[in-house]
Amino acid sequence: MTLAPGHEWIEGAHEAAPVGGVLPAGPPSAPPGRGCPHLRGATAGESNGQEGRRLRALGAAPVVELPGGVRARVVVDPGLAERLSAGPHVSRDAARHWPGYREGALSVDGVIAAWIGTHNALNSYGEDHRQLRAPIAAALTRRRVEAMAPEIESIVQDVLDGLDGLGAREDIDLVQSYALPIPHEVITRLLGVPARHLPAFSAAAAGLFDTTAAPEDVGRSMGTVLAILDQLVAIARERPEDNLIGDLVRAADTSESPLSDAELRDQLMLIIIAGTETTVHAIGTLLVHLLSHPDQRALVMSGQVSMHAALAESLRLRPPIAAVPLRFAVRPFEDARSGEHFGEGEPVLIHLAAAGLDPERYAEPERFDVQRAEGSRSLAFGYGPHVCPGAALATSEVVTAVTRLLERYPDVRLAVTPEQLQEPSSWISNGYTSIPGHLT
Repeated sequence: MTLAPGHEWIEGAHEAAPVGGVLPAGPPSAPPGRGCPHLRGATAGESNGQEGRRLRALGAAPVVELPGGVRARVVVDPGLAERLSAGPHVSRDAARHWPGYREGALSVDGVIAAWIGTHNALNSYGEDHRQLRAPIAAALTRRRVEAMAPEIESIVQDVLDGLDGLGAREDIDLVQSYALPIPHEVITRLLGVPARHLPAFSAAAAGLFDTTAAPEDVGRSMGTVLAILDQLVAIARERPEDNLIGDLVRAADTSESPLSDAELRDQLMLIIIAGTETTVHAIGTLLVHLLSHPDQRALVMSGQVSMHAALAESLRLRPPIAAVPLRFAVRPFEDARSGEHFGEGEPVLIHLAAAGLDPERYAEPERFDVQRAEGSRSLAFGYGPHVCPGAALATSEVVTAVTRLLERYPDVRLAVTPEQLQEPSSWISNGYTSIPGHLT
């Protein structure tokens, strides 16, 4: 792969630099006697998935350097990714399982600190994780999501009605005009987040996905996000309503281990960010895939293939999140199938975008094929204990949004080629920042 300037292979660098305060068990993942590359994320001419493909040449879980000088094992093999996600060997709880982090011996700032510094259903382990996940899962059961379907349909139709006035314009941005307003409105109506808070929240939250941002910029973004969430918690504590936030407040107050305001805030942060960033990118990316593959679009719109199948293939090819920092080895272990060794406390980053492009699992993995013979397995919504409890809601939003747009505007098309679309500067976020299109 192309290495960042100043980060060419360095003789002996792997052996000299302990990860998380301990040397990894077993042989180094990088070539013997060499250092490790930066994980750059999407760049001009190369997607997150393509970078993952380059990393695959270094093994199933090579060592990479993340922002702030943090070294981690980036897992690009899908089988290993599934086994680690489903098993007890790795944890998302940095305070418990990253030696030196709780005590402050490790200097962690910027985007890594932002993602591992909260205590919610994402960054927890074992019984703690089950307790934090339970109220979210209870509020987003499949039955409850099915009951939300008419409201989601209404939201999509309202956004489409707003597009009708833009039909005569030369082009529109399908992200800002369509993919973004739908999950925002779902979060407002169904989850209970006041609409007045969403623009500032989304603008600040975007800074938490920019893996090129300076630590001080990430810190400012995090400060704004937390301040807005503190307001939401105070409002919800005073008047819990019949929505997801109200459910969380009631669950937090009646639990055997009641949540503090800070813990409730961190739970809301996870729900709102997951409910916007992933859904926006999933809608936009599926539109790009179908609009740039007329034959595949015809199969779907004729009913020969379901939109759900098209979404599964889109998520495999380009999941809305490329990787989420960070997991840590709970104890030293070896993965028997891959032969990879992990040292206790060693940071682990599961590369979702790379896992879906494994040539040993998928024939022509970078081809969009809604009738893929081997199926379209995806880690986009997580795997094992950390599978996203909002997956059914997100799927309902994406399928409804894309289906109704293509029905309302059968001649909609991209204004540029897919290769010209802008991507976020991130190895976390994985989609398009703007999708210029023509409605008619």
